[in-house]
Formats: sequence, structure tokens, C-alpha cells
Amino acid sequence: MELPVVPPEAKQPSRFFFAAYASVTIGNKTIDALIYSVTYNGSYLAVEEIITIIVISIPPVKKALDYVKQMANSR
Repeated sequence: MELPVVPPEAKQPSRFFFAAYASVTIGNKTIDALIYSVTYNGSYLAVEEIITIIVISIPPVKKALDYVKQMANSR
């Protein structure tokens, strides 16, 4: 059984390992790892933020959060 050949990028510390493979080609344009990461993570985090704001604006949830704040401040 042969061991797989390790690319030179894989010999770097683990935080840099995936950056070597993160470039994405769309058409004839290559997207940088940082831009790809910000776009990918930002897309679902923005949706999650909107949903969270809607949920904490619901009156029973807001009342419960105010109650928890009051309990925390009373100690």
C-alpha cells in the first residue's frame, strides 16, 4: 500500500492548509480564499441575524428576556 503524496501546502500549519485549496474558479475568474470565506459566511450569518432580530422582537420572547435581565440585575 502506497502512502499518498502530500502537497507542499499541506506541510504548512493547519490554519493555512485549507487556504491552499480554497480558491474557487467561476468562469475564467479565480476568487481569493478571503473573499470566498467572507461571502460564504456572510451570506448565512446575515440571514441568521435577521431571523434572530425577528424572534427577539416577538412580545413573549421580549418579555422573557426582560425578566431574565431583571433577575440578573437583582443579584
